[in-house]
Amino acid sequence: MEYLVRILKCLKNYKLQIVLILFVQLLYALFSIFTLTLLVPFLQVLFRQVEPVTAMPDFSFSSRYIIDTFYYLMNTVIERYGQGAALFLIAGTMIVLSLLSNLCRYAGTFWLASIRSGILFNIRDEFYRKLIQLPLSFYEKQRAGDVVSRIGADVQEVEWTIVSSLLTLCRDPFLIIVYLITLFTISVKLSLVTLIIIPLMGILLSTISKNIRNYSLKSQQLIGRMTSYFEEAVDGLRIIKGYNAQKYVSEQFQKENFNFYRLNKKIYRIQELGSPLIEFLCIFSMLAIMLIGLVAFPENFMARGSVLMLFFVVFARMMPPAKSLTTTFYQVRKGASAASRIYEIIDADEQIKEIPNPYHISDFQDILEVKNVSFSYNPLEEEENCEVLHHVSFSLKKGETIAIVGPSGSGKSTLVDLLPRFYDIRFGEILVDGVPHNQYAISDLRSLFGTVNQDVILFDDTVYENIAFGMEGVTEEQVIAATKIAQAHDFIMELEEGYQTRIGNRGMRLSGGQRQRISIARAILRNPQIFILDEATSALDNESEHLFQEALMPYIQQHTGIIIAHRLSTIRFADRIIFLKEGRILEQGSHQELMEKKGEYYRFYTIQQLSE
Repeated sequence: MEYLVRILKCLKNYKLQIVLILFVQLLYALFSIFTLTLLVPFLQVLFRQVEPVTAMPDFSFSSRYIIDTFYYLMNTVIERYGQGAALFLIAGTMIVLSLLSNLCRYAGTFWLASIRSGILFNIRDEFYRKLIQLPLSFYEKQRAGDVVSRIGADVQEVEWTIVSSLLTLCRDPFLIIVYLITLFTISVKLSLVTLIIIPLMGILLSTISKNIRNYSLKSQQLIGRMTSYFEEAVDGLRIIKGYNAQKYVSEQFQKENFNFYRLNKKIYRIQELGSPLIEFLCIFSMLAIMLIGLVAFPENFMARGSVLMLFFVVFARMMPPAKSLTTTFYQVRKGASAASRIYEIIDADEQIKEIPNPYHISDFQDILEVKNVSFSYNPLEEEENCEVLHHVSFSLKKGETIAIVGPSGSGKSTLVDLLPRFYDIRFGEILVDGVPHNQYAISDLRSLFGTVNQDVILFDDTVYENIAFGMEGVTEEQVIAATKIAQAHDFIMELEEGYQTRIGNRGMRLSGGQRQRISIARAILRNPQIFILDEATSALDNESEHLFQEALMPYIQQHTGIIIAHRLSTIRFADRIIFLKEGRILEQGSHQELMEKKGEYYRFYTIQQLSE
């Protein structure tokens, strides 16, 4: 119930609406019971089953005063205008009360709409903000489809089960209380008998809801896994078809889907068990009350037959809200499992934390230093062989361009990911202008770097918006200037709508080289202090790469740059080359110096030249 309490805490922003909802629901309950209980005394007066009340009773806070007042008014109308007029009066009164009752009911749903929408807005907003704040290391342990399922299916489940139950929780308790008061007003003894079913209902609710919550949590986890299968099928469709693996992936999904089917079947069966049981207990109790009344006090029972009939009518009317509350209880417990998965993300520890009162930086003035840095993606692993980087040290002066080369898996991309604090280091330090980089405001630090990765990430938007992503006040001239440097302007102008062409999910309407050039233009537009090109030309052919070097490399050389490349011909101009192997720096120097040493870089370069 912890997560239910947290969701309900959102209600503090809707205090006025809640007060209004509670007020109109109380009126709804009162009007409903008045409409219901008006019928029996009306029939008694109309058919002369009670002594006429000829004098207005003295005022008092009691049901007797209300009944006698009604008897007096009805008797007066019958004497002056006849029974027909009394019938029209009671019919009109019941119509007015029914209208007022339903107006109050609608008013409750009207004000509740803003609360329901507001709570879901707050949950999604909080979830998304945390989603983009969590470090990259968090998502290495999560399946993307499962995370998407939480903000989609789980939030929807919370709305269906918990948020949609708010009106029931605001309305039905009032109805039950008013009905119970009415029952006790009619007969205390019989009302006490009805309370026998309450402990039985409580035991049933506790047992059933516990099973529902456990099964629901497993169900939501299965939905997350199936969402991952959908996402992987869409992203990897070319591989699936190319390897004729349709049957294999279908069988994998079918297995999870069948598990979900069996689990949901159990949930539905248990969930639907509660309502028939409660209804059976209510009917059983009603018949028991009637038998007890006939056996215990038959004369009084027969003498007050019409009033006791009202007792059973009121009791029957109390059953729907009682059943509704029962269903709501199940739904809330079912929704609690979905809420727990949502708050698992919201409460996740944000490992990349900013210190209080951090330093601010807007310009890279002097030097970036990496000193004795070791790094492991699993910080709990202490063994040295689990580290991706081992005691790495180098420096980068302003205006200098360095290249980091080495075999695949040597830690090149990991190394540059540490500079803008995408991950935090445990050993060693990284200094920017003499200050440890974890002492700077994270947003300031990351604004110093402009990164182009081998795995290009584009969004389902226009070319223009992808290039100007996250920037304000950018002019069209600036965007075009950036695309010209990135050798992207010509192909953009050949698209259907030029810069306003939508490029699809992850830029799938473009070729790999086109996506890469747009990504490069996006980095150039930001004019960062330090460029990081991580295999930025990997998707370009030789001719495009040559044109790219002619246009971009002079631009990079006017700034500060870090270039990671497999094609060593693209980095020969670098001021310094760092050769990385198995997470260790083996050699540093210019291309000419390293070639003269005839070490690891020389062998790496020679093998590549021979393969070309």
